[in-house]
Amino acid sequence: MLHDLNLSIGGIDARLNRRYQRLVNQHMTPPAPLASAVKDLACAQKTTFATTQAVWRFFNNERISFTQLNEPIISLALRHLALSPHPYALVVHDWSHLQFRTHNGKEERLKMTHGGDVGYELQTSLLLDAANGLPT
Repeated sequence: MLHDLNLSIGGIDARLNRRYQRLVNQHMTPPAPLASAVKDLACAQKTTFATTQAVWRFFNNERISFTQLNEPIISLALRHLALSPHPYALVVHDWSHLQFRTHNGKEERLKMTHGGDVGYELQTSLLLDAANGLPT
């Protein structure tokens, strides 16, 4: 099963790799159908603030880039594609525009179509088995 895999990021310490592993595993096997895995990342914490702080520290750690976060997942997808007998793969994409027009504390917001249209673009992809349509 995918959640039994040990995905790790090269060049970072064991503690950050454990947090990364928990984040990925919780996204693949959430404890409840609508549970957010990010909220559960620091489930050992006693308070909501401690959980939020742990997640913030992880995602804002200068020793980890977004490219590094994606490398183990992309590598896993490529390994699964190589095992498939199909000459193609199915990938479902979702692209959402998150608008934060009045949230001035978020300095990294992007200007989209005009000055008042600022926020983020969120893009996700899901790799599906070409034979049965199930996530790979």
